[in-house]
Amino acid sequence: MHYIYDRYRRPTIRSVTIRCSLSVKTTRARAVVLCLLMSGLTAIPFRASHAEGSAKISIDENTAKVPMELIAIGARYGTNEATDKAGALDRVDVFWSWRSPYALEFKPGWDVSARINASVGAIRGQGETGGVGTLVPTLAIGDTGNQFSFEAGVGLALFTKWEYGDVEDFGGPLQFILDVGVNFRAYKRLGLGYRFQHWSDAGIHGSDNRGVDMHMFEFSYRN
Repeated sequence: MHYIYDRYRRPTIRSVTIRCSLSVKTTRARAVVLCLLMSGLTAIPFRASHAEGSAKISIDENTAKVPMELIAIGARYGTNEATDKAGALDRVDVFWSWRSPYALEFKPGWDVSARINASVGAIRGQGETGGVGTLVPTLAIGDTGNQFSFEAGVGLALFTKWEYGDVEDFGGPLQFILDVGVNFRAYKRLGLGYRFQHWSDAGIHGSDNRGVDMHMFEFSYRN
């Protein structure tokens, strides 16, 4: 594997070669597991680099020792009333956002990184209330100072209730989520954001796959 690092000098290439010597009796599955374990043991956190005119892989040395860094926690409100007045739903959540220490910096101060967004909350519609939890991995484009980001991803949602009156029926407890959002730091560590979520069961609970389009507004405390 090749890493391109060096924030303060010209970009260099450092190679780490991993060799696995296996006997004939070792199964293919064991060989794969052994190689992956050795690869993980040889992963060394480097300082992120800056190479003008070229993209590079960067690792934040302050967070590389942990799998993910918590970068935001907050609350949000959403509704689908704009697209479905008859089956209007209101949703309130608390959410957490984690960022991977590994990122691709495509220009000075801007990168693409992997994130995981999780939430728990409640949905109310037709006089009935149910619970919802979501887990959505995303790819985010933003500045390295966590001032602004645009992200998109696909994840899962689990509902305790999926029928609301006689006008809303998601089909079942497990739903797929398409998530697109933008957020920014409004004042010091306080952030604002907008998020569009479409969820549906993709037909796993039957052919009646209506789906829901939810517009959400969020307020967060950002790291």
